[in-house]
Formats: sequence, C-alpha cells, structure tokens
Amino acid sequence: MSDKKKAPEKKRFSIGALFYNNKFVAVFSLLSALVLWFSMAFTNTEEFPVPIYDVPVTIKIPEAAQADGLKCFSPQTLKVTVYIKGNSLSVHNVTADDIGLETQITETVSGAKTYLATIASSKKGYVTDYEIDRIEPSIVQLTLDYSEEKSFVIGTGGVSASAAKGHFVGSVAAAPESVTISGPKSVVDSISAVTVGEKDLGELDQTARYTADLILLDANGNTLSKDKYDQLSLSVQSADITVPVLVRRTVPFTANFTNAPSGLKLDSSFVTLSPSTVELAGTAEDFESYKSIQLDPIDFSQISPSTNVFDIPVSLPSSFRNLQQITQVTVRLNLSGYTTKTITARNFKVNNLGHEYEASVTTSSLDIVVVGPEEELANLTESNLVVQVDMSQNNGFTGHTEMPATVSISGSTKCWAYGSYKVNLSVEER
Repeated sequence: MSDKKKAPEKKRFSIGALFYNNKFVAVFSLLSALVLWFSMAFTNTEEFPVPIYDVPVTIKIPEAAQADGLKCFSPQTLKVTVYIKGNSLSVHNVTADDIGLETQITETVSGAKTYLATIASSKKGYVTDYEIDRIEPSIVQLTLDYSEEKSFVIGTGGVSASAAKGHFVGSVAAAPESVTISGPKSVVDSISAVTVGEKDLGELDQTARYTADLILLDANGNTLSKDKYDQLSLSVQSADITVPVLVRRTVPFTANFTNAPSGLKLDSSFVTLSPSTVELAGTAEDFESYKSIQLDPIDFSQISPSTNVFDIPVSLPSSFRNLQQITQVTVRLNLSGYTTKTITARNFKVNNLGHEYEASVTTSSLDIVVVGPEEELANLTESNLVVQVDMSQNNGFTGHTEMPATVSISGSTKCWAYGSYKVNLSVEER
C-alpha cells in the first residue's frame, strides 16, 4: 500500500501578528499621525485659520474726492481672500456674503493718480462667533481720475483691395462711422486714433463685407495696453466694413437743345462735344438705366454765329463715380454759312388767356435778330414773324404789364430768333 502525500497546511492571517512586524508598525504610526494632524487642523481654527475665497470689496473713496469729480477706474471690481478663526462650527458656516469689506485710502487725495488703500472689514451675517485673522492682499492700489468722453472717426486705412478688370474699388466705409469712448481722462486723452486692423482682400469683382474689431492707438501709433483698454467704455466694440466694388465703363455725353428749328439736323457734323465721353463707376443696373449722360439743354435763342460755344456743367446721378473728374463739357455748334438779319416784327399774339379776359399789346413793333442760312434769311420778311405771349401763368391778371415773348418764324425750317424779347400789354375783363 502506497504512502499518501499530505496537503500543505494553509497559513492563517492574523491582524495581531502584523503588530510584531516593525515595517508595518512604522507605516501605521505615520498614517495615524497624519490623520490626527489633519483632524486637529480642521477643528483647531485658532492655529489654522480657514480661508474664505473671492470675498468682494466695496471700492470707496473719500467724499471730498467724489465731490471733486474723481472716480476709481482701476480696479473696477476687487475680490480678496479672508482668513477667519474661532469656533470650528461657526467658522465653517461663514461664507463670502457674511463678510463686509471696503477700501480706505491711507493718504490725502490730491488729484488724479494711483493711491494705496487698506481694506476694512465687518461682519454682516448672522454668524458672528469668529475673528478675521488676515486679508490677502491687505493693501491695494486704486487709480483715481476724472471722467472723459470723446468721439473718434473709425479709420479704415489699413484695408486694401485691388480691382478686377473692368471694375473699380471705391472708398472703404465703416458702419458706424465713429465710436464714442468714455473713461479716465488720462487714458481717453492718450488715444490718438481708432482704426480697424490691416487686411488685404486681394482682387475683387464684387463688393466685400466683413466685421472687424476696433483698435485704439496712442500718439506713437502703438496699440493701447490691455490694462488701459479695460478701463474704457466703448459705444461699439467692432465695425461693419464695406469695400464697394463697382463696374467701370465709358459713357458718351449727349447735348440737348430747346426751341431748335425743325429743319436742323443736330448730328455730329453740326454739334461737337469736348470731351465726348466720360469714364464712370457704378452698378450694372445704373449703366442699364443710363446709356448716356444727358447735358443740360441749350436754348436756341442763345445761339448765334458769334455765340456758338457753350461750357455745360456735368451733372451725374449720385450713384455714379466720376473717375476722370470731368466737371464740364464744351459744346460747339458748326454755324459755317449762317448769318444774322434784323427784321422788324409787327405781328403779336396773346396765347392761353381766359375767355373772360381780353388783351391788347401796346408794343407796336420789335426788332428781331434772326439767325439762319443766308439763302433762307434773304426770303424772310416781317410777315414771317409772329411775336407770342403766353399768359398761362398769369391767368386772372388785369392791368398793364410787361411779359416775356417768343418769336415763331414761318417760311423757314432752319432759322431762329436770337436774344430775349418782352412786350407791353394791357389785360381787362370783358
């Protein structure tokens, strides 16, 4: 019969045996000491004051300084850490709202500058069974100054773009155009300009728009420091930037006339313009509406062989940009072969007079200067001329008056009366 092997005996774990182990005893003692120390530190607030974080401080300055117009601009808000001690149950129930703090400037206030201030404390809550051990920081700097407000135009000089072929880049615009800045006088006065950052938009064939933050610059062109910027109040923080891109096109001028004889051909052989065209920038819709730029009309009564050149001011629709800065066009009429003839007119006619009135012309005759080709003038007599008075704007008038008159010419389609004429007439009720 074979011998059976005995199973090895299992070792039993004994907590008591651990305390005969020197290493275990050393570690256990250290941990116990730490637990005891933390427990005492938590409950013994006399030796270990409890910190209350982020306690707000009321920033207060002397009444005399306030009456003088001084304000504290830095810091605008202030929070500190307050260490308190006392009964542990009371101490651990105190919050930041239970502690009142305010600044007290320790020196005489004499104008705008930075002053040192201590922080005075008080108890506000229902828990009062504690002491304030210390405040960190206990001394702060207060910057006092007078209030100032100024408006600045928002500069856009740093924004650039080039125009694609057949286009024109207009002036960069900011909306709003200006910003109002208020804050300490010394800081506001240090601002030299307000602008948006530099930006190159490249080649454009349509209007570009974007929003840009405002940049405040001092007299040296440097950006205002953050600590100064934080003391300021701006009416806007950014601006909407528009870079207008317009179509570029050359458009002809067109001369216009009034009271022109019906037989005259007012073509390029008779009328020349200098310059005859203008380069404009505008929208595609503008150019669809304006195929040419119409000049103010010239009355033929002002035209004669010796008065045949006129400088007409250029008037453009407001939506166009005059790229060549052309302000006037010279209109020249070719009156070669034209001359003048003075004819005495004795035929008068009053038009547009109400039926209840009658008029009689007291002017017996007028010498009329007639312009036209020599061959046509030779055939004209006083019977071809009628001097007409228009009463449409004076209907209801009675009495004697002098009225402007026009001259109509029959027997010729290329002649006209030169100059202005007036006749005397009498109007009375029938």
